[in-house]
Amino acid sequence: MNTPTLTRRGHPRRKLHYVDETLQKFFLVGLVLLEAALAAGLTWLMWQHLNQIVDDNLYRVHLNQAQPILAQLMQKALQLLGIFFAANLLALVLVDAVWRRYVNAILARFMRLMRKSAALDFNDDPATRERHQVLNLAESQRDKERQRLTEIRTRMSLLPEAPLAPEQAPYVADAVHAMKRLLPMPPTHAPAARPVGRRRSTDPL
Repeated sequence: MNTPTLTRRGHPRRKLHYVDETLQKFFLVGLVLLEAALAAGLTWLMWQHLNQIVDDNLYRVHLNQAQPILAQLMQKALQLLGIFFAANLLALVLVDAVWRRYVNAILARFMRLMRKSAALDFNDDPATRERHQVLNLAESQRDKERQRLTEIRTRMSLLPEAPLAPEQAPYVADAVHAMKRLLPMPPTHAPAARPVGRRRSTDPL
């Protein structure tokens, strides 16, 4: 079980990080295919340019005005590298836009659920396309709260109206005790740890 750790400011930080393996696998496969396609395409273009350069300089090597083959190759290589980096930059921008849209959609859905819970609105939540483990946990918690509140409402509706007859007192007491068990328990705070080396007068020797 992952327990929260404390940051420098004393705020708890989760060790559990939620990811979307399906989307990340899709991005990884797409990246591998993109790099393979770029490498194959650039290799083919470089081969075509090399053949063209050789053909152009085959009968002109004796001319002083002819540009050195190495310079021509370097020029074409730099052009192809520019295409390679531009394609990767475009892919990076596209992936970043898709990822941001996906994360923002999940966060927007999560914040809507939290606002409804804060307003004690536990009506049924409409189905959406956004699915994530965080949303599943939030919806599961809301389902539990909805069932708990429904059971409390049902038990309250079964209570007899005042004034109560003496024989109804045990039934009412049991019903109230059962409803108390359905109420959320208050959070328990662990006692603060004492500095090392300090003892209280009540500590055993």
